[in-house]
Amino acid sequence: MSQYLADIKETEFFIMDEEAHHVCTVARCKEGEEITVFNGKGLQYTGRIERIQKNFVRGSLLKKVPLRRPAVELELFFAPNSRTGLEEVLDKGTQLGVAAFCPIVTARTEYDVLKRWEDKFPRWRQIMLSACKQCNTPLLPEIYEPVTFLHAVQDKIPSLITYEAEETHTVSWGLEKLCAPKRLRVYVGPAGGWTDEEIVIAAQYGILPITLGVNILRAETACIAAAAKIL
Repeated sequence: MSQYLADIKETEFFIMDEEAHHVCTVARCKEGEEITVFNGKGLQYTGRIERIQKNFVRGSLLKKVPLRRPAVELELFFAPNSRTGLEEVLDKGTQLGVAAFCPIVTARTEYDVLKRWEDKFPRWRQIMLSACKQCNTPLLPEIYEPVTFLHAVQDKIPSLITYEAEETHTVSWGLEKLCAPKRLRVYVGPAGGWTDEEIVIAAQYGILPITLGVNILRAETACIAAAAKIL
């Protein structure tokens, strides 16, 4: 059953604008048809369409779908190497259950994610929304304003950093060392890797370096691998 983002009230749901266009024109849903609706914050229901108008759909809620929430609220702070690479991380990370994303700028970052990022946000959100529909999750991730690595590490949140020179300490070790936190941040660097200075700075803020295996991974692959191992 198709899933759509909706404004969910006590007994009704409302779908508007582009999402309503998708319901009516793309999916060609009809009044009386049952669909699944979600609000992006964890609520998910089966519902029945009661009325369809231009760019507006109203329906009644039938049954609440139990929420299956990941054991860890994972924030993925990563240095994208390209537009397509960033979008790949948003898509796959959302499907895995990442709670929040933040593109970061490091010493070796090549893609200027800070430039006109506000213009890119609607597309990023649409990618995450499509991924939510694909994997039938009611949780739409947050995406934070891009920041520099030096700014991000100052947040006092239990954190891991993937590091190609680390050979011993795994994700499991890091989670155990941090006492299996409910909220966790993981940092993934750019194609050129972290500088020695950045690793020293991370250590100063209590961020633990971990390995993802014996092979050197593409930055995008490292993001997916880290999220999959943690979640």
